[in-house]
Amino acid sequence: MRLTPEKIQRIAERLSDELAERGALEYRPPNGQRPTEARTLRIRAIAAAISADLAIEDEIDTEVERILDSYSRTLRGTERDVLFRKHKEEVARRRGYTL
Repeated sequence: MRLTPEKIQRIAERLSDELAERGALEYRPPNGQRPTEARTLRIRAIAAAISADLAIEDEIDTEVERILDSYSRTLRGTERDVLFRKHKEEVARRRGYTL
């Protein structure tokens, strides 16, 4: 995963706060729950969604690496980068994942 849990947490916090500030996020805490607890749960849910999405992309990257490793010759530099992107788009499309 390219992002640390701390960075994912900060992104989730910022996203939650920005959406709430813009009025694009309406969240009513359950009865008896303090607003800070509700915010914490909301941020935890956003962070989990980001982590799950990154995990899917990591799986796709792993599959693409296996495909490239199966080539009979060694790929280097720009050629490897171009083929990596091409295969990644194809694998993502096959899985119904939007990059």
